[in-house]
Amino acid sequence: MRVRGFLLDVEGTLVVDKRYQPVEGAVESVGKLRRAGLPLRLITNNTTDSRASLLDKLVQAGFDFTIDELHTCVGAAVTHLRTVGATRCLILGTAALRQMLADEGLTIMDSSEVDAVVVGLDTDLTYERLRLACNAIGQKGASLIALHRNRLFVDSQGRCSPSVGAVVEAIRYATRVEPTLIGKPSPTYFRQALDDIALPPESVMVVSDDPFSDLTGAKRMGMRAAFVLSGKYRERSVVDSIPPSQRPDVVTETIGELFTAGALDL
Repeated sequence: MRVRGFLLDVEGTLVVDKRYQPVEGAVESVGKLRRAGLPLRLITNNTTDSRASLLDKLVQAGFDFTIDELHTCVGAAVTHLRTVGATRCLILGTAALRQMLADEGLTIMDSSEVDAVVVGLDTDLTYERLRLACNAIGQKGASLIALHRNRLFVDSQGRCSPSVGAVVEAIRYATRVEPTLIGKPSPTYFRQALDDIALPPESVMVVSDDPFSDLTGAKRMGMRAAFVLSGKYRERSVVDSIPPSQRPDVVTETIGELFTAGALDL
């Protein structure tokens, strides 16, 4: 299988979880890609860290990425909000997410009188915040912006926890308003990363621990897909419920195994 470029997920693929401890063989795998001269980009649905903070964590874990190699759903959201002229936002997310968006010139409000409700990971979410979001969307006409729709994530204690998609689905169900998806598996998000490495989809592989979001989206766009079992899903059988045409091309225990098992021709 000839691959000319890679889009790499971060949590569960390069690092184990929110503790940002490297997956076995991950640092070495990135080194192999560097030596082979293959372009790569990081694609992450992280909504709790700024790009600088995320890069610092990866450097501390032993990786040598640069800020230009990092594509985040938060950055993509800023671009979208500016494009549609949505400047006043209600944020369901961490204080860090609120600050990131404020730093980009958006007006962050705890009110239903907003242009958009932006949903990220919010582990302190309250019913009152959900009510405010539903009122803004259902009664005031605000748009619903999903930074991503992942079902689960692994937290810093190794626990499998509900992710952004669970909250987005609750709001969608309550308001009957479909969200605008920003991060993976949005085709727009993937195209930005593909344009950055200047390669066609068929010559690029996405490596991720999420076969339902990241990898089905990659397959629909014609990219190759490698599913690693080092993240939130540990059983190969989880892909059985995915339509055959959207299943990953390769399944390995870790990204390190992907580059040592002879599955790829570099």
